Amino acid sequence: MKKSKNADVCIIGGGVSGIAAAIAARMKDPQASICLIEKKDKIGKKLLATGNGRCNFTNINCETSNEILSFFNMLGIKERVEEQGRVYPYSGKAKDVLHALESYINANNIKVYKEFEVENLRINAGKSTDVLSGNKKISALKVLIATGGKAGPQFGCIGDGYKLAREMGHTVTKLLPALSPVECEGEFTKLKGIRVKAKVTLVKNEKVLSTEIGELQFTEYGLSGICILNLSRYIRLEAGKFADYEISADLLYDMNADELEQELKSRKSNNNIMPDNLLVSIVPEELASFVLSKVNNKEDIKKLAHLLKNLTFTVSGVKGWKFAQCTSGGIPIAEVDINTMESKIIKGLYFAGEIIDYDGPCGGFNLNNAWETGIKAGKAMVTSV
Repeated sequence: MKKSKNADVCIIGGGVSGIAAAIAARMKDPQASICLIEKKDKIGKKLLATGNGRCNFTNINCETSNEILSFFNMLGIKERVEEQGRVYPYSGKAKDVLHALESYINANNIKVYKEFEVENLRINAGKSTDVLSGNKKISALKVLIATGGKAGPQFGCIGDGYKLAREMGHTVTKLLPALSPVECEGEFTKLKGIRVKAKVTLVKNEKVLSTEIGELQFTEYGLSGICILNLSRYIRLEAGKFADYEISADLLYDMNADELEQELKSRKSNNNIMPDNLLVSIVPEELASFVLSKVNNKEDIKKLAHLLKNLTFTVSGVKGWKFAQCTSGGIPIAEVDINTMESKIIKGLYFAGEIIDYDGPCGGFNLNNAWETGIKAGKAMVTSV
């Protein structure tokens, strides 16, 4: 015998977009019965990890950032705008954002069912849809799938929402980890932990695909840092391998080649600077040794300057779902009404957040999309009840 419950709105997924949808729905309609279901024991787990625990919840360069800021201000969350338009809670604590969201949910009669893993959906002859899990059933007039993507399986994101979407007649575009560190050929043990400001360029068959400026981080397997994560969005597995991709790093992008050559010549002629210290204070010691090891003749200033401006790494892979910040691929935008987030295939079914085929750069763009689509869906679901 199934334990049945009824609701006007049922939201599957207690992540960013699901939480936003529940709150937006309640703000729009104080009377609607709203439930939020989460397969884990807590909602908002992945939110706590965003922005290295600081929650970079939007970016002022997003077209809808003002709407998102207004939404957060209504919940008592004050923002702080930092470099490159990144927006954080003023306290710099992701847990404060989650606390404000949970406080609203608890105070406004939004039912939260935890450890409720959805197995399938069933459309009834009437207008309702059954959300099924073991011997539990929730029948709702409107259902939102906001289960996230596959990035961050440690937070429960394993792509189960795609199965539900396919069963309801939707297509799912190819899924790939996005905003992920990059693996490169070679030995990086001695460079692990080194961070430098650089201009990095992704190249394939001598064609420039993308360029970023930011902090380049070296790991035991290759490269990381926000600039690298952004480049990773353009790297694709082809015929079982990552063929012909290279990342070139300009370690002194604020100097042109001639200026750098002059600087190195001046240092070379300075008897107080030993040959092995030619790059002292220009790049970290370990990286200087790495660069110098690639020059057969340390006296070759032109070759050394070229390396510092074009230190090239061959891509061998992209770190997987556990390291990725978001998912590339998902439900095609063409199958969703972008104003309401309602399915164009199944009336009363909605999608929001990472399950949709969208991936933006680092810096709050993906979280902004999750809030925005969740808010749209939440409002639309109660408007049409």
